[in-house]
Amino acid sequence: MLLKGHLRSGLFLSFGGAVGALSTFARNIIIARLISVEDFGIAATFGITMALVQMSTGLGVDRLIVQATDGNEPKLQGTVQAFNILRGVVLAVIMYAVASPIALLFDLPELIWAFQWLAVLPLITGFVHMDPARFQREMNFGPSVLVESVPQIIAVALAAPLAIYFKDYRVMLWIITIQAASTVALSFLVAKRRYSAMLSRKYLNRIFSFGWPLMLNGLLLFGIFQADRGIVGIAYSMEDLGWFSAAFTLTLFPSMVFANAAQSFFMPMLSKVQDDPEKLQLGAVATTQACLLIGIVISVGLAFAGPAFLLLLFGDAYVNGVEIIAWLALMQGIRMAKAGPTIVAISCGKTKLPLYANIVRSFALIFALVAVWQGWGVFGIVIGGIIGETMAVIFFLFLLTRKFGIDLSLLYKSVVVSIALVALALVLSSNFATGQDPVFEIGGSIVLTLVAMGIFMLFALDLVKWLKQSGHEQTEVKV
Repeated sequence: MLLKGHLRSGLFLSFGGAVGALSTFARNIIIARLISVEDFGIAATFGITMALVQMSTGLGVDRLIVQATDGNEPKLQGTVQAFNILRGVVLAVIMYAVASPIALLFDLPELIWAFQWLAVLPLITGFVHMDPARFQREMNFGPSVLVESVPQIIAVALAAPLAIYFKDYRVMLWIITIQAASTVALSFLVAKRRYSAMLSRKYLNRIFSFGWPLMLNGLLLFGIFQADRGIVGIAYSMEDLGWFSAAFTLTLFPSMVFANAAQSFFMPMLSKVQDDPEKLQLGAVATTQACLLIGIVISVGLAFAGPAFLLLLFGDAYVNGVEIIAWLALMQGIRMAKAGPTIVAISCGKTKLPLYANIVRSFALIFALVAVWQGWGVFGIVIGGIIGETMAVIFFLFLLTRKFGIDLSLLYKSVVVSIALVALALVLSSNFATGQDPVFEIGGSIVLTLVAMGIFMLFALDLVKWLKQSGHEQTEVKV
């Protein structure tokens, strides 16, 4: 029953994350449809800037409240809330100070005021109530899901009216400001404990001790998720950034949803067997194969249907993205493959292993800069990302062997089949996927994806065996 409860809670959190991701995706489509490609590129620079500030300074204080044995202690929560306020003030000052250099970096000197506006956002979010995080200690995830999802839904509802009214990049400034304010308001609405802010040296030391690896990992994650777009925005035009952001968003959305779902589904089962080397190896191989399968779905499916979806959802103005979308899908598919080792490592408490893999992935920025220097264009930047993701997956699998003694020979067939299937999809995409025949391309994508899944499963019997075994054990626990 306990395992079933963990699975249900994990899937509920995944559903909340999926709603938030879908809302963000829908919001971007609406805005992209109603403003110019150049303005959509300018709007993307605001997201890149905020991501840099937030991901490079995040100390994971919400996770500290959830994980700490004394996470329910009012003084700890008060110190966390006071820390958030101070962090918000510091970030606001920094954002205001660097607004001019950032605007000049993107060659947008006339928009210094817009980047200064972004300084208001950390001031707002600094006052968020931490009760939704505290409730997770009791397996009560509803408030957290509401606080995460509802502001995104509000943003979707307001996207069209605001875009029609402003008709340019200003719609994004209003949207992200409204999201920040509604997040704080909702955190207070669902809270039960009275808000307080106090400083305790003991708890501050714990916050920094707990959070510095997460802060470093956040900086690396920015390099993985946002740096490519930042380089495009700096090296090329806002129009280039606009269509690149649209194509990137289209491929990123399914990988985020699937990765969260896989983590929520597999992590409780792996955590249960982490002290049993034999069962852990079976589970690790099965989890990696499952993530490889999802990576195939993303790579094969979007390689053939991606151009059609891009033009159908974002419009013909984003046609330049057709040339790179299959390669972006490949990059996200490889990233999904990396999710398997990540889930295994986190399930066993080895949280530094993903950090090491992300360090390897960050070296792809060198390839991206070389691509710009050599004049290879946006395509060269994407290829650099593919190389980085591949290096990170190989390194992560090596770490699993070293730390857990996982026999990687059990994965060879699955990996070889995955490479063959994705390579075939890329060849077919380059010859037939133009986005001009959506019925043929989307229909063909469905057929190709189903065939690829069937072929892969013939070589992934460990996954089938482990899922049946886990299901049987869960039934016994229930009985």
